[in-house]
Amino acid sequence: MLKIAIAAAIIILLAPMATSSFAQEYKTISGVGKDAGDGATTFDVQYSSIKDIVSSSVSVKEKSVDFVLVGKADTNSTLVLKLPTGLISGPIIGVFEDGQIITDYTTTNETGDTMVSIPITPLAENISIVGTTVVPEFGPVAAIVLAISIVAIVTVTRLGPIHL
Repeated sequence: MLKIAIAAAIIILLAPMATSSFAQEYKTISGVGKDAGDGATTFDVQYSSIKDIVSSSVSVKEKSVDFVLVGKADTNSTLVLKLPTGLISGPIIGVFEDGQIITDYTTTNETGDTMVSIPITPLAENISIVGTTVVPEFGPVAAIVLAISIVAIVTVTRLGPIHL
């Protein structure tokens, strides 16, 4: 009976250390979206994977975010991405691994982020995520210029007729 109590006490004391060692650690890739829109709107994307993400690109035309992976993996694994809703929003339309569509990915919406879990093969080098919208094509500067031009046009037409 004493042996069981000692074993239970050891398990209870060591359990928090065992669960924390298996906790998912996230890495961050910075500047995602700098190649889209006005270039000033960028995001930090957190990810968890055996492989590392070395670069990213955003295609406004294709409404996709692409990630380039490097590293060795001996078995299939999972890439987990925390995508800010400002980077890509709306439902995820498709996920591609090296140009091939993946259908068994999962998405979860969290506060300000969309979590995407993607199963990847050991040879995966490129992951593309297609959404309904990506980084805004025109940033705040374009909106200000548009507003000033509308106000100028309205002011000129109200002041008097334009004679050509």
